[in-house]
Amino acid sequence: MSRLAFSPNELRSILVQCNIKSAATMCDVDYNTDRILEWMERAVSGYPGVDLLVFPECCFQGMHFTEYYKVALTLNSEPIRRVCAKCKELKVWGVFNPWIKPDDGRFIENTAILVNDEGEIVSKYVKMNPWLPYEPTYPGRGVSVADGPKGSKIAMIICADAKYQEIWRECRLQGANLVVHVSHWMAPYVHSHKLANQAGAYFNRIPVLAVNSVGMDEGYIYLGNSMVVDALGRIIDEAPIGVEWMLEAVLNPTAMCEAVEDGINSNSPWEFNHRGASCPDMNGVGLDASDYSAYMNALH
Repeated sequence: MSRLAFSPNELRSILVQCNIKSAATMCDVDYNTDRILEWMERAVSGYPGVDLLVFPECCFQGMHFTEYYKVALTLNSEPIRRVCAKCKELKVWGVFNPWIKPDDGRFIENTAILVNDEGEIVSKYVKMNPWLPYEPTYPGRGVSVADGPKGSKIAMIICADAKYQEIWRECRLQGANLVVHVSHWMAPYVHSHKLANQAGAYFNRIPVLAVNSVGMDEGYIYLGNSMVVDALGRIIDEAPIGVEWMLEAVLNPTAMCEAVEDGINSNSPWEFNHRGASCPDMNGVGLDASDYSAYMNALH
């Protein structure tokens, strides 16, 4: 398949805001997988030259909290192999989010994977903050940052993660220049959905691709409103509420992050390490973070 020529620094992404069937059987998982493949074909056909496709949280299984044990996958399961093969066929990167049963016998993990355009899983992230009180998944132990297309360094977070400021800061300080936030964010919480994505972007000076599902399952309605947020917390574009949609994002995460790192005006991810540097007594150095008990005493 031929690809159109675009700027080598522009990352072109499609956020696929779709309705995911709440899976109680493997036949339901196969149905969702077929739809993912259809969306991938549609996105690449409609947006030639796209680099990255992003799908919502639990795009294979939905959020069926009573039947999850019947539909857990492994990273080598056929549905995962199929989307990896489609990435290779279409020459496009993808972010997908299955519930995975680990090989070591731990309980199911809510897992985001980044697949490259050769069909290889190059990064895996396990949700660090499963949604209380209902999500039964085993929590992850750290963020994962991986090299993506067009100079991107991608960190993935999942739904309820976005409510915890620590994970955003961890993504940034681990070297990410783009956060991909996949979710099953429920209605009517439109305000908190916007606020979480904008605050995460603004306080950490990092662009965000946030893709949310739509539809209804046994207990909840999912609102959609996927969005693209720049490193200053501004919503560049957003999808409607309640309908399936493909949202195009064109941005340069490297340039966005370099611009704020090179600046001297409230560069918030690092400013706590040169507090007061403009004061003549500080000689341009300032104080470090040691006065913040939240940093020094959080684990004690």
